[in-house]
Formats: sequence, C-alpha cells, structure tokens
Amino acid sequence: KNLGRAGKLIQSFKQVSSDQSSEMGRVFNLKKYLEEILLSMHPQLKKSNHKITLTCHEKLTLNGFPGAFSQVVSNLIMNSVIHAYDPGDEGNITISLNVQDRHILLLYTDDGKGMPPHVVAKIFDPFFTTKRGHGGTGLGLHIVYNIVTQQFKGTIRCESQPEVGTTFQIRLPLLKEDLFIETGTAN
Repeated sequence: KNLGRAGKLIQSFKQVSSDQSSEMGRVFNLKKYLEEILLSMHPQLKKSNHKITLTCHEKLTLNGFPGAFSQVVSNLIMNSVIHAYDPGDEGNITISLNVQDRHILLLYTDDGKGMPPHVVAKIFDPFFTTKRGHGGTGLGLHIVYNIVTQQFKGTIRCESQPEVGTTFQIRLPLLKEDLFIETGTAN
C-alpha cells in the first residue's frame, strides 16, 4: 500500500515538475491535475492540520500552461499555510472550479486570519510581505498575479476580512472551442 502511494507521489511529482519546467501549453484535465498538485505538495502539507477540499467537474479541461497553473495553486496554498494560520491551527481550504460566462472560475478560500483592507490593497505588489524576516519574500502573490493576468489573460481578485478568512476569485477566459466541459454546459 505504501509502495503504491510512493509510486503515485513520484509520478505526480514528475508530471508537475515537468510541467513547471516547460513553457509548452497542452490540454489537461483540471480536477486530475489539481489532485496531482495536492499530492506533490503532501510533504509540505503533512506538517499542518489543514483540510483541503476540491470541487471540480470530472471532465473540465483547460488548454493552457499546466506548470503555470500549478504555480498559481501552489502559491495560494503555501500563502494560506504561512500567513493565514498559526502553527497547530486546523484550517479549511476550499478550491472550487466551474465554468461561468465562457470563463473558468476558480474560487480559492481559506478560513484563516484574514487581512485588513490596507494589506489586501498591497498583496499583489512585488516584495510586499507581512512576514519579512520569517521566510516571506513578498513574491508569491505577485507571481500569481502575473501568471493569471499575463499568461492566462485572466483576472484575479481578493476579498478578505480579519478573523473571517480570504477568498481569491480567478477568472480564466476560454479562448478556444475545446476549452469546455464535454457536456456542453460552457457554451
């Protein structure tokens, strides 16, 4: 059982690493790829007590850059782990994807500490961090912003309230006809 798990982890790690080093686009299944990302992040996440819930249609695909998509999701998760929760907290992170108005809508939510408005206003600025000297570089969300807006030609918005949590809303346009759920619900 453990060997099977290790084999799956290695395969996911290889796929995610390969995609991150490649600038090639390809069609990929979003739910399966998100599961691979989460599996490859398991060593980093197993130290925390956070529960990550994924909601995505089984057949939702994207013709894009899986490595860049992986960076977006990984940075959002690590940002929550580092900033939204104190050590020992048991947080809930939800990642939800669906199709809305010819866009893939990705909602990423954590129930952590949240942020006051003056911090939310600066989170996408390069080198802005609330953890200076504690491992924060201030580049994670800046990278996420650039990938979403430049590579995917999408938009990203953040809403947060102290002691309530944070939500990122990412909209990625469906640029080609093959970028929709096979059931045709995206038309």
